Amino acid sequence: MLLVRKRDWIILTAFIIAGSVAYGVYSKWTGEGLRRTEADMKSNLPLRLDQNTTLVDVEYERTHNTYWYVIDNADQFDPQERARQVQNGVCTNAENSSTMKKEGFSYEYHYKTKDGLALTDFKVTTCE
Repeated sequence: MLLVRKRDWIILTAFIIAGSVAYGVYSKWTGEGLRRTEADMKSNLPLRLDQNTTLVDVEYERTHNTYWYVIDNADQFDPQERARQVQNGVCTNAENSSTMKKEGFSYEYHYKTKDGLALTDFKVTTCE
């Protein structure tokens, strides 16, 4: 049986919200709409997602969204587990999954330490 910790639910919820916002951004094809939505999101940054993860920057483009995170304690960060959580979070949202399939949209994620050391980078391009 799969046990999900409270922290995992918080992270998953944050990614689903980010994905939903991303879909809203994607559906606004005009450059002005993208810039406005990106600026709105950036006005809320940095955004603490949990005790170890902070969303520090976003970029919304017509074909993909990119997110940058800072991890406070790299010893408590599992890159493969995070990629799995993000993939699940993005793909749980039917609109995200549909947009990726129909339009080739993707979500890109970058994680680094407070000192700027890269921990992992990955892209979600499909849901299976």
